[in-house]
Amino acid sequence: MKLFRKLLMSGEEELFSKLAKHVDLSLKSMLIVEKLLKGDIKDHEIESLIVEVITYEKHGDKIAAELTEMVTHGAVPVALLGDIEFLIDRIDDILDLTYFIAMEYGRAFRTGISGTKHARNIYKEILKVSVIAAKALETLEEELKIALEDFNKLQELNDVIDVYEDRVDEMKNAILDKLYSLGPEISAITFNHLLEMIKSLDTIVDACEDASHLLIRVISSMRY
Repeated sequence: MKLFRKLLMSGEEELFSKLAKHVDLSLKSMLIVEKLLKGDIKDHEIESLIVEVITYEKHGDKIAAELTEMVTHGAVPVALLGDIEFLIDRIDDILDLTYFIAMEYGRAFRTGISGTKHARNIYKEILKVSVIAAKALETLEEELKIALEDFNKLQELNDVIDVYEDRVDEMKNAILDKLYSLGPEISAITFNHLLEMIKSLDTIVDACEDASHLLIRVISSMRY
């Protein structure tokens, strides 16, 4: 592994470092989403928390642009270009979706939807999914930090994310069953709001799994 690290270009190390920072922004945003879903914060704090997420999203856009420029200027071997570009896109998608969830909650708050009985009950279930999503993000960030140093650990962490994704699929289906069972008891706008929240969280964990698998493939290619 020491010999392997000596063969790596500094550009590859910088690329994974920037990707880890991008994932950290998503994690920070997800932790804010958790706070919003818990519903135990004061009304005047909600908008300031949403502004934090907006700030993280803008910072993420800047990192994504830097990553794209690095790749364009040859920071990685041509053979890895497609996988690296897809990896950047998937990681950027995660932050975009976390931003969307925070914005969606803000809209629900301003229109009174977030305070309704049914929304609060479903939020409790969605909160459980957001906790696992945060764990998946923590794991993905760790993967990016150790990817060039410990391939065995990377594989172990990849397996952990796979478990998180399976669990979220189960939870998503249970929440959807509960949501649809409410039927005419909730308005169409409330139904769509809650549906988008759970679908977005599910997609985030799917993207974590995709990114993890891509990372394994990239590192495997670099080792041989």
